[in-house]
Order: sequence, then structure tokens, then C-alpha cells
Amino acid sequence: MKIRHLVATAVAGIAAGVIPLAAQADTVLYEGIATIGGQQSTSQSLNIPTPGTLTVSLTSIPWFDTLSDLGFFLSTATNVVAGSTMATGTESLSVSPGKIYANWFGEDAGGAYGFGTYGVNISFKPNAGSVVPLPASLLLLLSGLGILLGWQRRERSTVQDEPVGEWA
Repeated sequence: MKIRHLVATAVAGIAAGVIPLAAQADTVLYEGIATIGGQQSTSQSLNIPTPGTLTVSLTSIPWFDTLSDLGFFLSTATNVVAGSTMATGTESLSVSPGKIYANWFGEDAGGAYGFGTYGVNISFKPNAGSVVPLPASLLLLLSGLGILLGWQRRERSTVQDEPVGEWA
């Protein structure tokens, strides 16, 4: 029995050493669908924590009327970010930390309904050198396993200590 616990502890220790303490994942900063009647522009502020890649998807959805003009650009408080101007489609841009404003604009098709629908998705992925630390999750995992092993040991000792019922 004790060897089994020793093996389980050794496996947990090796796993803790092998599991990386950092992860990288795309973070969706903005996602939305809206309808335009006439002309409209929208702006969304984005806080970029570290250098990375911003991926923008701008889609004209053919519901009601198709939009005749749909565009997008990124800006800071003082100027437009170079290379960020785009029409519908998907584009990835390298960005620096700080506050960036996502701006998109559209004009309805002037069809039967006078409305057009669009979708915007903006996601961010940090560069390889800037990672998100995850030490708390490993600590929670190990403490949860320790509690379960302790509870199992306590239940086993309680069952062994109980007297067996007497025969009449």
C-alpha cells in the first residue's frame, strides 16, 4: 500500500515538473453583429497589454441588403496605425502595447430594405516572448489532489475501526 502512494506522489511530482507554467492563447477582444441603416461608424477602444498580433475579421452579412461600403482601420490617440486600413476580409497586424481604437464604418446598399448587416471579430495573440503565467492553476490542482488522497485515507481508517455487528 505504501509503495502505491509513493508511486502516485512520484508521478504527481514529475507531472508538476513537466507541465509548463505559462500558456499562450488567442483572446477575443471584440465580437459583434450589427445592422446599418444609412451611414454609420463605430469605434471600440482596445487595451493591448503586450506586443503581439491583432487579427481583425470584417464581414458583410447578406441579410436585408448587402452593404455597399464597409471598411476598417486602427488608430491611436494621435494617428492611424500604418497598414491597418482594410475592406471586408481578415487581416493580421503586429501591434505594440497601449490603447488602440478599432474603427469601422459602413453604408447601406440602398436596396429594398435600406438596411445592411455586418460582423466584426477582433482577437489578440501575444508574441512568443510574452506569455501568461499560470502558477495558481498548478497549485490548485496539487492541493485538490492532496485533499482527495487525505480524504480517501481518512475514510479507509474509519471503515477499518468500526466493529462488525454481533450475531444474536
